[in-house]
Amino acid sequence: MKSILDLNNEEAKELLLLRESYSNISLPDYFSFQNLLDSIDKMLSGKQLSDFRDKNPRTFDNINYKLLSNKDGKYAWRPFQLINPAIYVSLVQTITSTDNWEIIKKRFEVFQSNEKIECHSLPALSETKGKTNKTAQILNWWQKIEQKSLTLALEYKHVLHTDISDCYSSIYTHSIPWAIHTKEDAKKNRKNSLLGNAIDNHLQDMSYGQTNGIPQGSVLMDFVAEIVLGYVDLLLTEKLDSKNISEYKILRYRDDYRIFTNNSFEAEQITKVLSELLSNIGLKLNADKTIASDDIIKSSIKPDKRYWISNKIITGNKQKWLIQLYLLSEKFPNSGTIDTQMREFLKVLEKSEKEDYNLETLISLVTEIALRNPRVVPTSIAILSIFLSKITDNSLKLQLAEKIKNKFKEVPNSSFIMIWFQRLNLKINKTETYEEPLCQKVLDKEIEIWNINWLNEKLKKVFDKNPIIESEVIKKTKEKITKKEIKKIIKKTRYYE
Repeated sequence: MKSILDLNNEEAKELLLLRESYSNISLPDYFSFQNLLDSIDKMLSGKQLSDFRDKNPRTFDNINYKLLSNKDGKYAWRPFQLINPAIYVSLVQTITSTDNWEIIKKRFEVFQSNEKIECHSLPALSETKGKTNKTAQILNWWQKIEQKSLTLALEYKHVLHTDISDCYSSIYTHSIPWAIHTKEDAKKNRKNSLLGNAIDNHLQDMSYGQTNGIPQGSVLMDFVAEIVLGYVDLLLTEKLDSKNISEYKILRYRDDYRIFTNNSFEAEQITKVLSELLSNIGLKLNADKTIASDDIIKSSIKPDKRYWISNKIITGNKQKWLIQLYLLSEKFPNSGTIDTQMREFLKVLEKSEKEDYNLETLISLVTEIALRNPRVVPTSIAILSIFLSKITDNSLKLQLAEKIKNKFKEVPNSSFIMIWFQRLNLKINKTETYEEPLCQKVLDKEIEIWNINWLNEKLKKVFDKNPIIESEVIKKTKEKITKKEIKKIIKKTRYYE
């Protein structure tokens, strides 16, 4: 596996323009952004996006496509965005130009100069055949965060876990030039062509001119967040040095911190300093998720994983297995363990030749699990498609699909769930209508996803000629999710559980 910083500028550009980098939100196979991204990249090559603008995008709303995902089946939700491809490609080209990429790499060398603070969440490129970049990233978390935490019990007696509240939506975009060029230089050169200002301007262009928050849902924005958080690592190093605090180790994975010390007082001091530094750039620690422990081994393993290791009962009965998973999801909603174990269930189900009884009960259990755990929605839809395919009565199948839809619609902010429900229902009820624009786009290519009224006709035509819905894939789509689709869902995570 390579970090994005191990790549040259052309390789970094290629990585960031991949379909899976543009949207790291799991979507059905018939969504494809690659042709559109490649065509815009070709059009903008050697030019500026401003050459293709008729108006200022900051005067338009809905430049990006906002997609809401419910976090717990109740009132908590997370906003994802599909960035306007024209701005996305322009920003990628800006960041990965030869000179700018060198500036960024040199700045990260400064961010990472303190061996006592390790960051392991930079975008990664898989070098293993058959493994996605996302798989490589997850494996990196397991090796460099969980396993390293267990090892650090040999050196330290105390650990404090904390993270940043609403990190992406709270990032102050002006802090990006501060991070790349220092705060002093950035403030002196607010109106010139500094790289940091260019990134800031792109972010404002896609956000109605707002300077608070960056969109979540792409590898590019993960990297932009790392620029700001790497800057915080540097400031933290300098502050701790000034206070003569030296006996510590910090592992950071994006906005999640594990602070290792030999006494609780120093951990609290470090956390206080970190909190003060974050507040200067509009960020704050999550008090509810700040937990200290003198048991490094136990606390290094996430609670949901500890619970599953302690309580899992091996069973070949599908209903009992699903009930176990339902209880796990009730205790630890939307956890990584429920995600992994639902994939395991899907893998076994897909190969199972046993006859399934009480199919409606199994369907009900899977639907309830999906409602409370949006991260398992794609897996749940695959499982539901297998169960529904076993029902030979088409009238009953239609009724069950309707019941599933009604359950999903009860959930507020359920855009993500409905996009996947459409995949389940695509061949069951071909007359179904949907409120979600991305679902409407599947049925009607004229539906607009991004506001492109600020672009000139030349670039608008690129959008028209490169549809994001692959009609041939939809024609070949089966009622039961295929082995190819299932393989894609299952292989997302491959690490020891």
